[in-house]
Amino acid sequence: MSNSPKRVVRTFDATNMVAGNMIGSAIFLLSGYAAAPVLDGAWLIMAWIVGGIMATLGALAIAELSTEFPDIGGDFLYLKKVYGTYPAFLYGWMSLMVFETGSIAILSIFGGKYLKEFFPGVPLSVPALASVLVILFSGLHCLRITIGSRFQSILTVAKIGGLGLLSVMLFSNTSSVPAVESATAVEGSPLIGFSRALIPIFFAYTGWNVAGYIAGEIHNPRKTLPFALIGGTVITTVIYIIVQLGFLKAIGLEAMRNEEMVPLMALKAVGAEGWSTFLSILIFVSIISSLSITIQTAGARVIQAMGDHDVFFRFTAKRHPKFDTPVNALMVQAAWCVVMVYSLNINDLVDSTSVVMILFSALSISTMLKIGQGEGSEERYRTPLFPLVPVAYIGCAMLVSWGVIQFHLSQGSILPAWGVGFLAGGTIIYFIWDRLRDSSVT
Repeated sequence: MSNSPKRVVRTFDATNMVAGNMIGSAIFLLSGYAAAPVLDGAWLIMAWIVGGIMATLGALAIAELSTEFPDIGGDFLYLKKVYGTYPAFLYGWMSLMVFETGSIAILSIFGGKYLKEFFPGVPLSVPALASVLVILFSGLHCLRITIGSRFQSILTVAKIGGLGLLSVMLFSNTSSVPAVESATAVEGSPLIGFSRALIPIFFAYTGWNVAGYIAGEIHNPRKTLPFALIGGTVITTVIYIIVQLGFLKAIGLEAMRNEEMVPLMALKAVGAEGWSTFLSILIFVSIISSLSITIQTAGARVIQAMGDHDVFFRFTAKRHPKFDTPVNALMVQAAWCVVMVYSLNINDLVDSTSVVMILFSALSISTMLKIGQGEGSEERYRTPLFPLVPVAYIGCAMLVSWGVIQFHLSQGSILPAWGVGFLAGGTIIYFIWDRLRDSSVT
C-alpha cells in the first residue's frame, strides 16, 4: 500500500463537503422534473421528505462503516473488507465508468451551459467548456487537500446563504396561488408518479456519503465523520424542503411541471425578477461547488484505493510527493469524464447514474448486516436502531431502483441493458486482471 495520507480535514470543512456536494444544481434544474409525475403538491413534498429520510438513513449507516474503516476508498473499501475483491472491483469499475464520472459529466455540462449564457461570445461549445471545467478543478485538487477544502467551504457557505435569501423572497409573497392541482399531467397511479419523482430527487440528494471517501484524510474520524455525514445530510434535507415549499407557494405545482427554470419563474411571481442575475450566479456557484467536491472526493479516491489494493493499475495509487494528493487518479478520472461529456445524453445520464449509484450504495450498506455491531474497533461509531436503519435503507433502495427500471422497460429504453453491459464488461476485465496478476506472482 502507498504511504498514508495526512489527516488534515477538520469538522467544519468535512461537513461543508457533505452539504456542498449534495446542494448542487439539481435543486434548481430538476425541481420541475420531480414535479411532473406527482398527483399534487403534498405528494411532491412527501417525495422530497422520503428522499431526505433515505439520505439520512444512508448517512447514519456510512458513519459507522467509515469509522470502522477510516481509510481512503469509501464504499470500495467496505466491500473489499467484508465481501472480498470481486464486489469491490465491480463497485470501483462502475464508479469509474458510470456513476461518479457520470455525475461529474452532468455537473460540468450544466456549468458549461451557464458559462455559455454568461459569455455568449466565447468561441467554445458547451462540451468544450464542460471539459475545461473538469480539467480546471482536477488541477485544483492536485494541490494540497487543505487548499481544496477551504475553497469548498467558501462555496458552500455562499450558496447556503443564497438559498436562504431565495427562500425568504419566495415566502414574502402574501398573495395566494390558485390551487390548480389537477392530475391531468399524471399517468398511472399516484404511487407510480411518486416512484418516478424519486429519480431526480435521489440524484439531488446524492453526496451524503462523500466524507467517507476521504476518511483517511479526516482529523479525528470517530467524532468528525458522524457529525459531518449526518449533519450535512440533515442541513441539506431541511433546505430542500423549505425551497420546494417556497416554489409551491409562489407558482403552484401545475406551473412547476417539467419546467427547467422553476426558480426564475418563482422569483418573477413574487415580483423579484430583478434578482434573476443573482439567481443565475447562485445556480452556477452551486454547480461548480458540487463539481469541485465530486472531483475531489469520491471517484478519484476509489481509483486510488483500487490501485492501492492491487486491483487496478498501480500508478493510480501514487500520491504527489509535495501536495500529498492522488494526482494520477485525478487525471484518469478527468480523462474519462471528458469522454462522457462528448458522448452521452444528460437526461439518460441522470437516470442511469442514479440507479447504479443507489444499487451499489445498498450493497455497501449491506456490509453492516454481515459484520454486525458486536465486533469491530472501539473507535467505531455505532448506528442507532441497528439493524433497522440499514434494512430500511436497503428496502427503499430496492423499491426506487425497481420503479426506475420498470419505467424504462415500459418505455422501451436501452438504459437497463446498458447498465448490465457495463457490469458484464467489468466482470470480464476483473477475471482477466486476476489471472494476469496471479501469473505475474507465480
